[in-house]
Amino acid sequence: MKIYLPPELEKIVNEELKIGHFRTAEEVIAEALQALREKEKSSPTRSENGAQREAVREMLDFAEKNRVRLGDISVKELIHEGHRL
Repeated sequence: MKIYLPPELEKIVNEELKIGHFRTAEEVIAEALQALREKEKSSPTRSENGAQREAVREMLDFAEKNRVRLGDISVKELIHEGHRL
């Protein structure tokens, strides 16, 4: 794979090599990609989305288990009803 780096990013890679933190440009890029992956894993947005998905799954499981007909009911109304129980 060949990639093009804008001059400002190429400068960062070259600085990291000059300082001696890495032996090759590939190592710099690999480390940057790994850091990005770790950042994504710990991102609050990702956790919030997971919590939201779990809440929706729980609502749907509840509706199915209790034979609730969703029909014209909105998710907001369903949540409100869930809080009343």
